[in-house]
Amino acid sequence: MVRDYGFALMPRRSAFVSLCLYGFLPVSLLMVGVFYAQKRPEISVSPARVKMGDPVQLTGTGFTPNRSVMSHLRRPDGSEYNPLRFRTTERGEFSHKIDTVMLDVGTFEVWAEDEASKTVSNRTQFSVE
Repeated sequence: MVRDYGFALMPRRSAFVSLCLYGFLPVSLLMVGVFYAQKRPEISVSPARVKMGDPVQLTGTGFTPNRSVMSHLRRPDGSEYNPLRFRTTERGEFSHKIDTVMLDVGTFEVWAEDEASKTVSNRTQFSVE
């Protein structure tokens, strides 16, 4: 027996969407696809090693556009500075110059949290010599 799933009747609709609409694929599978399609926000620092007093540029991408981000900075001794809040651009990006004049010598860790989605970025490090 040959079944007609209606693909020929709906040329603008993909086979995957048609299968979901007609109940042939579970909704949970569709939700998994949507969840994994979302990109995790990313941050980077440049340069990764500086002399005390030289600036470090922190940049972030993939955050919720026009919303706030909390930036976290962990000291070499493991304690954390108070987080700083930044506003993202319409493209979901932010940039901040970290002034190292008052920082201790050692390796610092930085990460950011997208406050709208509660998603946390990767963690990256920079060193002050």
